[in-house]
Amino acid sequence: MNKSHVFFLIQKNTKLQDLKDFFVLNYDNNCIIQFETDYDHDHIFLKEIQNNNSKHKKSIVLISKNLTLDNFNNITPTLQEALDIIEIEEIERSLNI
Repeated sequence: MNKSHVFFLIQKNTKLQDLKDFFVLNYDNNCIIQFETDYDHDHIFLKEIQNNNSKHKKSIVLISKNLTLDNFNNITPTLQEALDIIEIEEIERSLNI
């Protein structure tokens, strides 16, 4: 099973274009995204994550302890749980579920 994933940390100085470029470069990779602080969720970044979730080839998982989004289920409080979600979705893809 392919366990590849890439990680993107959204910091205060991160530009929206950085996130867009990240998605373009990692279209074929599982992506884990985390905000630098768990209480500083920029809605522009969240919208970009949601938009890419529907067209991304692999899993996108967002790490956050206090965030919920409509139409985005892959939000988890820890990195380990993010990795678990990716593993489960890889199994589902391999079984064509």
